[in-house]
Amino acid sequence: MEVAEVTTFLAGTTPFDQLDHAQLASLAGNISVYYCQNGETVQLSAERLMIVRTGIFALYSDQQTLLTKLEEGDFYGYQLLLTGLSDDDKLLCEEDGLVYWLSADAFHQLRYQYKNIDIFFQRLFSRRLHQYKAQQQNSRFTLKISDIVQARKIAISGEHSVQQAAALMTEKRVSSLLVEQEERLVGIITDRDLRSRVLAADLPAQTPVKQVMTAKPHTIDKHAYLFEAVQLMSRHNVHHLPVLDKQQSYSMITATDIIRSQQDHPVYLIGEIHRQTSVDGLEHCASQVSSLALTLGKQQVPAHEAGHIITTITDALTQRLIALAQHELGPPPCVFSWLAFGSQGRMDQSLNADQDNALLLEKEPVGEVAEYFAALADFVCQGLARCGIILCPGNIMASNSALRLSLKGWSGQFAKWVTSPTPDALLKSSIFFDLRVIEGSKGLFNALQQDILAKTTDNALFLYHLAQTALQRTAPLSFLRNFILEHDGKQKKGLDLKKRGISLITDIVRVYALSAGISEINTRQRLVQLANQGVMDSKDTQNLSDAFDVLAQLRWDKHQHDLTQGHDVSNLLDPNVLSGLQRHQLKDSLTVINDAQSSLKHRFCRDL
Repeated sequence: MEVAEVTTFLAGTTPFDQLDHAQLASLAGNISVYYCQNGETVQLSAERLMIVRTGIFALYSDQQTLLTKLEEGDFYGYQLLLTGLSDDDKLLCEEDGLVYWLSADAFHQLRYQYKNIDIFFQRLFSRRLHQYKAQQQNSRFTLKISDIVQARKIAISGEHSVQQAAALMTEKRVSSLLVEQEERLVGIITDRDLRSRVLAADLPAQTPVKQVMTAKPHTIDKHAYLFEAVQLMSRHNVHHLPVLDKQQSYSMITATDIIRSQQDHPVYLIGEIHRQTSVDGLEHCASQVSSLALTLGKQQVPAHEAGHIITTITDALTQRLIALAQHELGPPPCVFSWLAFGSQGRMDQSLNADQDNALLLEKEPVGEVAEYFAALADFVCQGLARCGIILCPGNIMASNSALRLSLKGWSGQFAKWVTSPTPDALLKSSIFFDLRVIEGSKGLFNALQQDILAKTTDNALFLYHLAQTALQRTAPLSFLRNFILEHDGKQKKGLDLKKRGISLITDIVRVYALSAGISEINTRQRLVQLANQGVMDSKDTQNLSDAFDVLAQLRWDKHQHDLTQGHDVSNLLDPNVLSGLQRHQLKDSLTVINDAQSSLKHRFCRDL
């Protein structure tokens, strides 16, 4: 055996490619080489790691079911080495080839010596798809409220006097107090309240706190992201937010806390957005999103968190445009809810997302109501387009009069999709079932959402057709686990990570969520709810969540690369640019999608 040849091969094979030359040469010295002929059955009884050098090997279960095919760089035997338990598998050589055998002792020594190699094989065994990279410290861009605020509940009763409140603030050296009644948050009082509502109004020192407090204040959960606090403070022009833990008072976060923690945080862009007084100003703010995205990438912010940040910026732009429109058009003639669908609704927007929005109105869209909201919708949609969020090619926008409806109108539209679920109609309408209110009445929105879920829960006919729609596209993986590439309009070959990956998982999870009446919209959170309620097996939901994260991360990394190269952001990925581990992860992710589609078909499509 030529040790140099083995060393060269190992140097290009994940996970051994992280070893230096001396380590690789030492490893190669523990390897034996075996030549297999076509039709030969490989002996699997011994505890050793098999590394395919050349050839094709078919792996069959004890029921003679083809499990997979192993090719160059694939492994077998780690199951027995990790657990001591053997399977009654059969491995048949289908094309002459070479295999490398690594002894059990050498394998275990390698695992103990190199933690990342141990992690690699553990994850291969568990079929889990978590990303293989060192754990990062909390990024300053995705700090949680709990990262900078400690449990410190300084509260007072509403029956106490403002003099007592001022004394408590002085004693505790704080600028605000939580106001509670029977352990329940009912308001807050700040030093500013004492100045403007007590001293300026010449009220007596014995005035009860409840008379001058801010009742029903905006709150935030301690597990929320810090940038969400920035968004909430900027949007409502407040400087203090009560922090809750399981709906109970936990602490208070102030604007000073946030500024002190990270003055140069680029997500302060959200605060700038809410201070703009013109569309030109918003357009300037939006022009900074690309540089923000690159900064997030350099800080190794995970894809799902980056998507949350990008969506929050889109929400802020939308909210500010609505405020500017109302300033120009005057107050609205009725209560309304501005709705977002698709990726903005799910809070997983990417850099190349287009608009998907609509209006839900308290009154029927006729006369003055129709004219006002037509003008508002046009102002907002055109403003978003100027800010780089392109107009929807399918015209799924509030500027489309068919998407400006009353609660009765929207209820009737969803009823048509649910009760007469033709494949074509569902293909075009499935995006509408991922909806979220961005601005306006939450009560009006909640009424619509509950109406939708009442129609879809356990509705066998609708779920059958929605599942069939989710099965129209498959993951781009051949029977032999090879990638199936496609061309884009510029004749570039690759995998469309959105259409043939992320969207497939989104479609699968949507069917299960609607079947169970789950109101959560975000795909990852839907999977959590599906597991918690026992709608899906926890292992299946974890695999889908991991696959979703792998695909989203690959797309996020691709978008980062496109930005740095000055190219248009694209979802088309050439798998040849990936590392060996990334290709393993991508194949496993696509396999998870195929398995999930099979389960979806079995569950929803077999009885009709």
